[in-house]
Amino acid sequence: MIVLTGVKVALAGRTVLHDLNWELKPNEHWAVIGANGSGKTSFLRLLAGTLWPAPGGGTRRYDFGAELQTDAVQALGKITLVGHELQDRYTRLGWNFDATDVVLSGLARTDVPRRQPAAPDRIRARGLLRQLKLLHLADRPFLELSRGEQRRVLIARGLAFKPSVLILDEPVAGLDASARAALNETIDQISEHTTVICSYHEAVNLPRSLNRMLRLKDGHVLEAGPTPANAKAPAGKPAPATVTPIAVAAGKAATPVETSTKPIIAIEHANVWLDHRRTLADINWTLYANEHWQLTGPNGAGKSTFLRLLHGQLRPAKGGEIRFPGIDNPDNVWSLRKQIAWVSPELQAGYWYPTDVRQCIASGFDSSIGQTRRLKPQENALVDELLEQFELRDLAERNVKALSYGQFRRVLIARAVVHTPKVLLLDEPWEGLDPGNLELVTRELNQIIDRGTQLVCATHLTINGAHFNREMRIEKGHIVAMTS
Repeated sequence: MIVLTGVKVALAGRTVLHDLNWELKPNEHWAVIGANGSGKTSFLRLLAGTLWPAPGGGTRRYDFGAELQTDAVQALGKITLVGHELQDRYTRLGWNFDATDVVLSGLARTDVPRRQPAAPDRIRARGLLRQLKLLHLADRPFLELSRGEQRRVLIARGLAFKPSVLILDEPVAGLDASARAALNETIDQISEHTTVICSYHEAVNLPRSLNRMLRLKDGHVLEAGPTPANAKAPAGKPAPATVTPIAVAAGKAATPVETSTKPIIAIEHANVWLDHRRTLADINWTLYANEHWQLTGPNGAGKSTFLRLLHGQLRPAKGGEIRFPGIDNPDNVWSLRKQIAWVSPELQAGYWYPTDVRQCIASGFDSSIGQTRRLKPQENALVDELLEQFELRDLAERNVKALSYGQFRRVLIARAVVHTPKVLLLDEPWEGLDPGNLELVTRELNQIIDRGTQLVCATHLTINGAHFNREMRIEKGHIVAMTS
C-alpha cells in the first residue's frame, strides 16, 4: 500500500528523517514508537501525504489497487491523519462547532461544516460518536470539551472519511485510564476493516490489533518487525496510563509544610457556566503559601476550567467570588499575569508566531506571543539559565513550530517562569512527553517549587511528584475530595 525507498525529509532546512526504507502491506497495523523529537509526527505526515520527500531524497509510492503512484493525490483521499496539529488548528482558529458538526465535516470531507446536513448524515455522525462512546457529547461545543474528549471526537471525524488507512498520532495523549482502555477497544474494532497506524512514546499497553512495530530515533529507523506480545494491553483489562509514577517521584517523599494564615487565592461558592452549562459547581477552595496542589479527575471533570478561573480568564456567576489577597494589584491584568503564570495545551495551540526557542522564552517577560523588545542583560542571562535547566540549549535557534509537541511544552514551561511567579498553573504538563522528558520536567517543576512558587497542576495521570503536598479531585464540576 505504501513503499518508502531511501526517503529523506527536511523541515526548515533541517533533515528530520533519514534514509527510510519501509513498506505497509494489507492486514498490517503498525505502532510507531519513539521519544520526543524522534521524528514520529514527521513520519506519519510523510505517510499521509502532507509532507514530501526532500528533493533527491528517495521515493514514496502508493498502491491502493489502481496503479502505482508517486504523488499524494490518491493518498490524500485514502489516508486520514488525526493528531495534535489538527486539534490545535480547531483551538487556534476558534472552530467551536458542536461535536456532531465536527464529525459531519468529516462526512463532507471539509475542514468545517459548509452546508445543512441531511437527516441520514446526522444519524451516521451520531452513530460514529456512539461507536466511540461519545454520544453524550454530541451537542456540546468542541472548544468547551476537555483535551481528551476533543481528541476522541476528532477520531470519530477521521472515521467519517471512511479511510483505507487511519493514522493516529499519540492517540492516548490527554486521555484518562478509562478512556485509554475504551480507545484501545475502538482501535481494535476499527482494525477489522481499516488499516491503522498509531504513534506512542513507549511500547506499553498497545492495542492488541497492532501487529507490527517501528521504532524511530533521531529520524532513523532503529528496528521494524512484529509487535512483542508483552507490549500489548492485557486482554479484557483497562490500559493504565503509560507514565511510571516511580520515575517521577524519584524516591523523595513529600515533606510536611507550614502554611501561612493569609491566603494567596480564595474562592467562595463559585459556579462557572460555559455555553449554558455549569462546569464548576459551588467551589470553595483556598491556596496558601507552601501549598502545591495536584488536581485529578477524569476527562471533562472541570480541571481546566478551574485553572482558567484561577488565572482570571473566567469569573464566577453572581453569588460566588474569587479573591486574590496574596497578589499585588490583581485588578491590573499585566500585574496578574506576572504573578500567576499559566501553561496549557490551548496556549501551545495558540502560540503561532514564527519565533525561535530563545525568543519564545523571552516573550514571557511581557506575557506576549513573540518577543516584543530587546532584553536587558540580566534578562538575557536568565534566558540562558533556563535554556540550560530545561536542556534546550541545542534547540535555542530552532523555530518552535519545528519542535516536537513535547519539546514545545518544555519551552512554554520555561517561558512561564521567567518572573518566578507566585503561582504556576499547569494544565496536563506531562501530556505529549516521553519518559525522559517527563522526568526532566518534573525535576524542574520541583526546583521551581523550591524557589517559592506555588504549583497548581491538573492531570489525569497518576503522577506522584515529589513536592506535591495537596490533592483535589474534581468530578462533574464538583470537588469530591481534598487530601494532604
